[in-house]
Amino acid sequence: MKTKLLGKNMKKGASKELTMFLVLLIMVVICVIINPVFISVSNIMNLLAQNSIIGVMALGMVFALVTGSFDMSVSSTGALTAVISTQLFIKFGLLPGIIGGLLVGAAVGTINGLLVTKVGINPFVTTLGTQTSVRGLVYIITGAEPITGVPVDYNFIGMGKIGNILPVPALIWLVLAVIMAFVLKKTKFGQYIYATGGSRKAAWLSGINTDSIRILALVISGVFAAIGGLIYTLRILMCTADGMTGYELKVMSACIVGGTSLDGGKGTIVGCIIGTFIMGIILNILQLAGVSSFWQDAITGIILIAAVGIDSLTARHRE
Repeated sequence: MKTKLLGKNMKKGASKELTMFLVLLIMVVICVIINPVFISVSNIMNLLAQNSIIGVMALGMVFALVTGSFDMSVSSTGALTAVISTQLFIKFGLLPGIIGGLLVGAAVGTINGLLVTKVGINPFVTTLGTQTSVRGLVYIITGAEPITGVPVDYNFIGMGKIGNILPVPALIWLVLAVIMAFVLKKTKFGQYIYATGGSRKAAWLSGINTDSIRILALVISGVFAAIGGLIYTLRILMCTADGMTGYELKVMSACIVGGTSLDGGKGTIVGCIIGTFIMGIILNILQLAGVSSFWQDAITGIILIAAVGIDSLTARHRE
């Protein structure tokens, strides 16, 4: 029973992934026709660098969404990571700052997971609450003032390039994507993630500790939000109380557009990457067209609503 259940849930979403890849391909072709420079190595590297933070955070969000949870706290988690790690970078160095930042993400993810599974609070309400609380904590720690002084040498992680071509943040994103794709597709834990999201009751009856799986998924989401916060900090060498505001919408949009279902049980890392690039290209086009950031946020929201609506209609049609 367990093998059948796991196999069924791991195959969900493949057709949507292919569809979104075709959409991405069409967008690239249109952009190349408008401006052939779009396909140049330098522009592709720039796209990778620009979307690396959202891409990294989306990798973790996929795990939460596939289990049937939400994580609206990723932007605040990233901001708190930035605040804590900035101070650690200044006082103790690079490695303590990175470790401290990752622990912040794991702590927020653990709190989210325990509130969802042990207290029984809805994941959306839980993570929306922690988002607000954590952001408030960021303002308390910083006094609403920027914290500067991160050593310039650390900027290599946020802005450096390998061989003067590949951006370091992009390399981090791609390496993590390969690792998480393997975890999600080729390990027992990944199979349990799909099974839990596909049918929590059936997964539990088949012997899967669904509470532990959901907690770990939210911890992963928190840790990847922290990695995004670390890259963000090491890119600008400072932190601000309002840093990364609104990132949760962009991260969620990348996942949903890439085929991850809000109902759980469906979603892939490849789809997540495709969704990140689609959203990145759309926002890049809007920026080049001189569209204000306010309109960009509005359009991002519209795209998210449309993606969720299509997912709901598709699910209803299958029923």
